Amino acid sequence: MSHPRTDKHDSGVALIMVLGVLAASMLLIAHLMLITEVIAKEEMVLTTKSRLRYQAESAAEVTFWMHLTDRRLFSNRRLGQTAEDELRATKNFEPWMLDRRPHVFDNGLVLTYLSSGEEGFKVSEPASLRNNVSLDEVDLLDEINNFLDVLDDYTDSDDLRKLNGMERDEYLAEGFPTLPRNGKIEFRGEIYWLPNWRNVITGEIAIVPPPGCSFQTQATGRRRGSASPQPSFYSASPELIQRILSLSDSELEEVLEARQQWEEHGTALEDSLDIELLSKIRNAFNFTENNLAVITAAAYQQDRELRTCYRIIRETDISKASFFSDRSRQTLSIWERTVE
Repeated sequence: MSHPRTDKHDSGVALIMVLGVLAASMLLIAHLMLITEVIAKEEMVLTTKSRLRYQAESAAEVTFWMHLTDRRLFSNRRLGQTAEDELRATKNFEPWMLDRRPHVFDNGLVLTYLSSGEEGFKVSEPASLRNNVSLDEVDLLDEINNFLDVLDDYTDSDDLRKLNGMERDEYLAEGFPTLPRNGKIEFRGEIYWLPNWRNVITGEIAIVPPPGCSFQTQATGRRRGSASPQPSFYSASPELIQRILSLSDSELEEVLEARQQWEEHGTALEDSLDIELLSKIRNAFNFTENNLAVITAAAYQQDRELRTCYRIIRETDISKASFFSDRSRQTLSIWERTVE
């Protein structure tokens, strides 16, 4: 004969075990539902990003061909033109030039703009770092000369150390046993491995040209006493503008505001800047289009929560053999292509 208290105790234990299994099952089900939801959202994001990439890539290609059409129709490659300019008004063709003016696609969900692909420090022209530094900036010139010694040791084929350079032993001590390259730089990101690059390189680092290609300089863009072309004003970084013109922060803000007003509303620089400052800009920067284009396209989701940015660098002078990547001249050359 069983004891009543023992029966109640066994029933309570069984109930606890059932509730425990039920709770564990509920947790497992909730976890599976969460995983399913996460996978579904990841799939949705991936699908959306893929669609946005195709939209951005398509708009970038259209922008490139519109730019080539612009070059064919108008021989005047002076930057700063508007659709109201006399010749353009007769043809009813808006400018598609390397001036960072936005072009709208897909009801505003895709924006593209063209800029100069020659902007930034060129690894092939290391001495250009001194171009925009006055002789009074002794400390900065010393930093640049030290950096050039490091860069020279990085690219030369010997093991002889420059005065302020670095060879294998110095890199090994820093934890980089495979450096230096001892050869021509192939990727601009290699500059990031060299010490003190941030202090001496103003703005961006220019793309390293693919084999068979080179930067094209123009006589209209050369500075006196220098083999390097003047930078394009509409594509120059704020840091470079400030250094070249020796501007205060407030003056730089004024210049950038004038450039933004031109890009967004077509307001001429002479309507936004005083004559003296505008004259300094025109003397220091190039306002003639070059032959290397950066086409940037940003595609947005309807609610603007997701975005894909597509960027491609191409030559634009169709008369040059390097415009094509093959001898049969059927495939266009690409300097660089990135997706973010």
